[in-house]
Amino acid sequence: MEQKAMLDALVQVKRMGGLLNEVQDLSRQLAEAIDRDDRVSVEMLVNMRREPIDKLVDAEDVLADQAASLPPEDGARLSRLLAGAPAQGPDEKLLAELVGSNRRRLEQIVALDKILNRKLARENSVYQ
Repeated sequence: MEQKAMLDALVQVKRMGGLLNEVQDLSRQLAEAIDRDDRVSVEMLVNMRREPIDKLVDAEDVLADQAASLPPEDGARLSRLLAGAPAQGPDEKLLAELVGSNRRRLEQIVALDKILNRKLARENSVYQ
């Protein structure tokens, strides 16, 4: 895969890491607001979480477009790396590590989101 394509992917994956950190932080603040029964803060934080989540979706779209624009073999390799495939060489190592880190952070966010959703929605939780 070309160095430029790898760097472009790294930029997006790093950006996604920052956005995941932001979502995680807002989710923790949301948990605290729920525990305090602070409805105003809960509503505000739920709305604030929407922006970085939308930006994550946009970054995923950019990466999908990038993979589609590469030669078929390179695009398939990039797609596999973004899906969590292990690096096949030193030039792929950083990208694979960042994807793995982002995946772990996302799993933490999803676990926290399940708890938050159950607290907020109770019997109407989407995680029943």
